[in-house]
Amino acid sequence: AKRICFYKSGDPQFNGIKMVINNRSYKSFDALLDSLSKRVPLPFGVRNISTPKGRHNITNLEDLEDGKSYICSHQKKMKPINLEQARKKPLPWQISRPVSARRRAVQLARENEDGFGHRESKITTPKKMLVFKNGDVRHRRTIVLGKKNTQTFEAFLDYMSELMQYPVVKLYTTDGRKVRI
Repeated sequence: AKRICFYKSGDPQFNGIKMVINNRSYKSFDALLDSLSKRVPLPFGVRNISTPKGRHNITNLEDLEDGKSYICSHQKKMKPINLEQARKKPLPWQISRPVSARRRAVQLARENEDGFGHRESKITTPKKMLVFKNGDVRHRRTIVLGKKNTQTFEAFLDYMSELMQYPVVKLYTTDGRKVRI
């Protein structure tokens, strides 16, 4: 059995898929390509496998080496990736996806109206928020947003300053947008 990690061509953010390859699980190279096509998000499925630098194409199961990493692509030309960067676990704020303009508009509409079209200005159910200190991801706190600590934005910043044990003056989302009143 060979333990192999497959990465997506040109995508250092893709964490890679670890697989065990043996004669019982994959009878042919095409069977491996089909299995990878289901797990690696490529427009036309996995059609080619190569070494990390993209220099040598793999054409049969015997060419795969135990413990090595390979790149999957849907076309002949491979985009090499930096394996050191791809193997790193993403930081907590890099995991969340940015909020699209449409999704944000829907969120705002839901926040501002109850079921009868009336405006609602208070947070009705407590919500959790994870806050990181800028420059130090190890310094993080979970804050529960409730009626008491969200009366005003300034009161909320004071509450966060108390909780984080340093002055909090500004807030930013994980995708870098400034949080405003």
